[in-house]
Amino acid sequence: MLWGVDGPHFLLDYAAAVAAALAVALAVRGLTGRRTRGPEPGLVARAYLTDRAGLACQVAAATLRRAGALRLAELSTMVAAGPAPDGSAPLVRAVHAAARQPQTWAAVLADPGVNQALRRLVTRLLRDGWLLTRGQRRRIVLAAVPLFAVAAVGIVRLAESAAWHRDAGGPASVVGLLLGCGATLLGGWRLCEVPETSAAARRLLRRARRAHANLDPQRRPAWSERDPGDVLTAMALFGSRPLLAVDPRFAETVGVADERPRPPTPRQAARQERRDTVGR
Repeated sequence: MLWGVDGPHFLLDYAAAVAAALAVALAVRGLTGRRTRGPEPGLVARAYLTDRAGLACQVAAATLRRAGALRLAELSTMVAAGPAPDGSAPLVRAVHAAARQPQTWAAVLADPGVNQALRRLVTRLLRDGWLLTRGQRRRIVLAAVPLFAVAAVGIVRLAESAAWHRDAGGPASVVGLLLGCGATLLGGWRLCEVPETSAAARRLLRRARRAHANLDPQRRPAWSERDPGDVLTAMALFGSRPLLAVDPRFAETVGVADERPRPPTPRQAARQERRDTVGR
């Protein structure tokens, strides 16, 4: 029998090994990327940390829209309507430059200037420690390897018991070890899914969301009573849906999906009424 340890004691040793490996993995995950340099990111950069390039570009466009520097044109296009606000983020200026002529949102996103601004934004966030570098992501993945090693030990014990018809303990020990191996493999797999944002960035977003909890769309704020800056802050921290409430046409133009159920067409309503009548 593997190492001559009975079932219950082996299960306790296995649980202790899993706890130790899990503690190491979580510690490395939590400590990697805690240090930052430079100032805290602005709204556009926070939007990138929240939901990557798509939301960052939507916040940039909404910034121009709220400042009156971007208007809707024909055929679901948009066009610059004035100068960009002073002190705008580079991505805001890039979106403004891309919309000097009427452009669809897809054309704006494909604009070389916008893509260059996004690359520079990512480079700055990596340099300042708000995004994890490739080496830091690899370190977090390697920290989860001991969990797979511990699970392999449990699987070897079960396999040896089945192959050599040896006792691995009572049914409870065998089932417990089997479930423990499955849970360990699942936990290791989940810990290998490394976030792009650093621990410092996640801490910054949590703090900002608590400070602006009144802007959470789930609380249904009265956007008509809010400043334009509040809408931009809500977008950067919680996603693009606040734009639907204050400017639905523009939101649709920049790709914000309206997930609210649409009213049925007359034909659909008549069909549903016939089904209800038959159901009675």
